[in-house]
Amino acid sequence: MTKFAECRAEFDTAYKGVTHLPKSLVPVRGEYVENIAIRNAAGEPLEEYYKWQFVYSLLHSGLFNKDYVGVEVWFPKGSASSKALQVDLVIFDDARWIDRYRTYRKSGAIEDLQWLRDHMIAVCEFKRSEKGIEKIYQSQLKPAMKEKEPTDSFILGMYYDDGRLYLFQRKNGYCIRLDAAKNLKGEKSAVGDLSLHLPDPYVLLPDMAHLLSLAGQPTANDRSKRAVSDLDLITSISHAHIQSALSHVLRTLDRVGLVNQRGYSLIISALALKIFDEHETDRNASRPLQFFVGDDEDRFSKLSEPGIRNWIDRIKTLEEGARQRYPRIFSSSSIQWTNESQVRAALAVCHAFQDYSFVRSRTSDLYQLVFYNFANQFKRDEAAQFLTPLPVIKFLVSIVNPREGQTVFDPCCGIGDFLSLSYVNSQIPDPSKKLSDQNLFGVDLDESMITLATLNMLLNGDGEARLFHKPGTGSIDWKVAAASAGEPAKLVQLDPAQHMQGKWDEWHDQTELMKFDVVLTNPPFGEDRAFRPQNETERGLAGLYETWGMPGTKEGLDLGILFLENAYRVLDDYGRVGFILSNSIASVSKWRDVRTWFSQKMRLVAIFDLPANVFAETGVNTSVLVAYKPPEAELKRLQKDGYSVFCRDIKKVGYERRTRQRNVFFNPIYRLNPVSFEVEIDLDGNPALDEEFSQIVRDFRNWALGQEEALSRVFVQ
Repeated sequence: MTKFAECRAEFDTAYKGVTHLPKSLVPVRGEYVENIAIRNAAGEPLEEYYKWQFVYSLLHSGLFNKDYVGVEVWFPKGSASSKALQVDLVIFDDARWIDRYRTYRKSGAIEDLQWLRDHMIAVCEFKRSEKGIEKIYQSQLKPAMKEKEPTDSFILGMYYDDGRLYLFQRKNGYCIRLDAAKNLKGEKSAVGDLSLHLPDPYVLLPDMAHLLSLAGQPTANDRSKRAVSDLDLITSISHAHIQSALSHVLRTLDRVGLVNQRGYSLIISALALKIFDEHETDRNASRPLQFFVGDDEDRFSKLSEPGIRNWIDRIKTLEEGARQRYPRIFSSSSIQWTNESQVRAALAVCHAFQDYSFVRSRTSDLYQLVFYNFANQFKRDEAAQFLTPLPVIKFLVSIVNPREGQTVFDPCCGIGDFLSLSYVNSQIPDPSKKLSDQNLFGVDLDESMITLATLNMLLNGDGEARLFHKPGTGSIDWKVAAASAGEPAKLVQLDPAQHMQGKWDEWHDQTELMKFDVVLTNPPFGEDRAFRPQNETERGLAGLYETWGMPGTKEGLDLGILFLENAYRVLDDYGRVGFILSNSIASVSKWRDVRTWFSQKMRLVAIFDLPANVFAETGVNTSVLVAYKPPEAELKRLQKDGYSVFCRDIKKVGYERRTRQRNVFFNPIYRLNPVSFEVEIDLDGNPALDEEFSQIVRDFRNWALGQEEALSRVFVQ
């Protein structure tokens, strides 16, 4: 929960049933007033209640100091006969506003009025929830924003009712949403283009420092002087600017003949430079951002021209530092600065994303931006890579709940989202108890996926996850050996002559395989990707697994079954697994013996059936399986006594797959209030998705507390 949301809850608790606020928290019409009615005779909140709830939350969350805030601030209109404009709340950039305001109210001095208009940086209007946002915006908030002078200067506009927050800005003379994703036609968006059905989350509320930077932020011509805070957030992949940027990059790559593996690697290099640049500027506040395209730097016919040379030299210098920091990425991906096609492609990426912060933006949007739109453009038909939707990953991570001091492994890590989201989730609610990057392990047979996974970890951690590239069979026969004698963890290959039928821990030397606390994975599965050994070597590989040879496997063993056994064998005692697998493995009679084998090895905890077409690239029906591995004696006792399994059939996931301008993204589906038909909000003011994951996680944790001590300990406590 955000600090603003916490303070909002504090106010509600403190004034529950209270009809009057003893004293105003900030000046009202220039003076402090007492005994303010906040409820009507029926005990229902008045508009005043929401006003003071908002003010309390602004002040107590630390976003703003009371000395800069006033309510019911009066501004005259042009003619003496016109009704004055009373703005519900105004924030100024100078604490002396109160003296100027009082002087103006007494003397009517124009210089004081002009000073107040010059120093306004935010205005807010409050209404009860039944009032329409469009009407209030047009008739009250927009006129209040226009009081700010000069007329093309920045001012923040806010509308707030019963928890619903809308943020606007005046930018270059246009009044639009602060969140650019909601301006369907960019700066030229009319009222109907402002997505007024969607409120803003409280996290987008700027504090005083950020608001001052917005009010004085440099124009596009000042990119050479910017800090990370001057960049826009990527709040949604679907807004017009991002859509245009993505399409421009893909068109450029097509034009220069780089819609191939080389172009894909180049994109990864350029994005790594972007992330490195932001991290460096965050560490050194006096260092301006370097990842930008200056005036005339992108207009060239030859690489020898001064403009493009300036850009190349600046980005090459950036690359030298990034290469030392991110050797894994730049060992396999680099830009050839003498190749005009590659320079134009890198320039397109820089131009597209120079005004957006990757470090400050939401993980989900970066996930869609980088991985679905670029990875799929280049990788869709290679190695049958199917990326897991982020809501499904978040759900499974929340259920399995990896936390401080634990090791997490994904044997088919792909772009590393299970590892990355495990790291992010472990910081909630206490960032000091996060997972260590060095306890995150992943294997993938595709080198470019490992590069992407490294980039993914750079966005959310320090990039020190143990990620291994192993082509061919990948983690089917290559396992993570524990660190020893100063040597880091490494991959070792199983030997069919020694490790048949699951005897993986029997080594003739001192090799010891790592045992993990958590395995999270979405392995390849399905009949079309079944493992069908064609020669003696492949039959030896299959023989490493105890499940090989069970009924149904001789015609072809679903890879999901191999990875299920793989997960069991690399788990430590009390280790737990979260596993996405084909619905057929969980239900059809062909795999009955496999399910029996698994139930004899693990304590099955939960099964979740996902709706059809939950993945963007496949229509296979899927289930989520969750289990943990008690010591053998405990498991036998549980089997003898019987135990409960948590089951849910999930129908609502909160998104749908959409394609626009060649870009794939997951479009959110929001929950509507059945009475008002407005989009509902969560505790942090976010538009609430129409999904069942959140409630199921809560239900699961309540259920887990009523199970055996070991289960509740490893999943919840």
